[in-house]
Amino acid sequence: MTDPDAPDSRDDRPDGAGTGEELAQQGPGAARPEGRGDDAADSSAGAHDDAGASSSRVRTIVYVGAAALLIAAAGFAGWALTGLGGDDAASEPSSSPAQDCGPVEAQVLALDGQAVQPDGPVCLIVTERSELTVGAAALQEGEDLALRLETVDGMALGSADSTLGLDPMVTAIVSPGAYVGYVTALDGSDPPPYLVYGSALPAAPELEDTEAITGPSQTQCGDSVPLVTDAGEVEADGEVPYFCLDLTEPTFLVAGAESLGDALPDEGGPDLLLSIARFDEDGAARVLRSNDDAFGYDPELTIDLEEGSYLVSVSAWFGEDPGAVRLYAGPAGSVMRTGEVSTVIADVTEAECEVAPGIAVGEALTLEGEVQYLCLDNPEQQRLLMEVATLGDQDLVLEVVQFVDGEPRRVAWADSAPDASSLAETDPALDRVFPEGRLLIAVTTYFGGAAADYDLRVTAAS
Repeated sequence: MTDPDAPDSRDDRPDGAGTGEELAQQGPGAARPEGRGDDAADSSAGAHDDAGASSSRVRTIVYVGAAALLIAAAGFAGWALTGLGGDDAASEPSSSPAQDCGPVEAQVLALDGQAVQPDGPVCLIVTERSELTVGAAALQEGEDLALRLETVDGMALGSADSTLGLDPMVTAIVSPGAYVGYVTALDGSDPPPYLVYGSALPAAPELEDTEAITGPSQTQCGDSVPLVTDAGEVEADGEVPYFCLDLTEPTFLVAGAESLGDALPDEGGPDLLLSIARFDEDGAARVLRSNDDAFGYDPELTIDLEEGSYLVSVSAWFGEDPGAVRLYAGPAGSVMRTGEVSTVIADVTEAECEVAPGIAVGEALTLEGEVQYLCLDNPEQQRLLMEVATLGDQDLVLEVVQFVDGEPRRVAWADSAPDASSLAETDPALDRVFPEGRLLIAVTTYFGGAAADYDLRVTAAS
């Protein structure tokens, strides 16, 4: 149900629409503000509680990401000054050759310190049982990073990447010893310019040490890890929360996870995350894309993939056990999942399309004032790219609905673009196969307010 403090977007809906000049000239997101809008000041959080609850969790740690970005900016400035200043600009080094990191060639990173562009991995030496945090931030906007934390003997303690829009950060409860942080590009190659930092706090006695992660390698596919060719589904659990996928031809893939448990996250159930990774030449899985909410707390994503071997995996926020899940993958359109609509539009009916503006495939519109709904008659099941760009500072949400026996059913939902690479990129987009028939497109704000002054474009994707 719409936020009671937000104006009724249907009262002031314009009869006509513009030509979509912003999208036509700059593309969606060109006018994107540097940061979130002021919706939170005027709207009640949680209006999208069923659709974006774990995205809300992401936003609860935005301040951590912002702090990392500030550290990165300061580090980059110092790096640039040092590089340009010659002998007169000499600065205290932030890392030094490793002394106690065993067989790993790494540079020691002081706890509560940082290093810009270290020459290879960094080693952190912990002298007491600690809550160890390692993070990284790209020094150039739009660049992605992957981070993993390991023991010196190569056992993984955690990994993270920037595909969800946050700088990667890993926290682990560790005993005294040496630990190694590796920063790479998403495909495992050399990273773009970056800053890495570490910190350690005494670990509370009741916290258990982080167990090493033993992720699957390609050699395990078809043995201890289920193997699917081109399309299929697997019932998985926290012991083996993944399956291997062999694609015999280039595919626009849809993959998702459905929790089979009864408890919601606020009742102790898992809040799921889905990742697609490609096995590299060494048989290690390198993450290509991740996704959080799509259908309630269940994730789903679409991605163009080449022929090859991939890993579809599910995890849960904050290291929780994902529990029993159904994992699926196949050519987009082979799985047409629907779900409950967001609470903010729960009262919408088919009659809305009798008064809402229409949009056609291949059309771009500029919507002035408050416009919450548009309608699209999709002539056939096809891949469409729907893009929204705010002309102001609103943080928009895009939801597509189809009516089944008169009841609204969610077809797709997004609060960001699939290829977003920074927190500032708040304009949503959907790239997926949509069903034939009349589709209602709902544009709202993240906190449940009325959307106003934005561009919308719908194109047939190839």
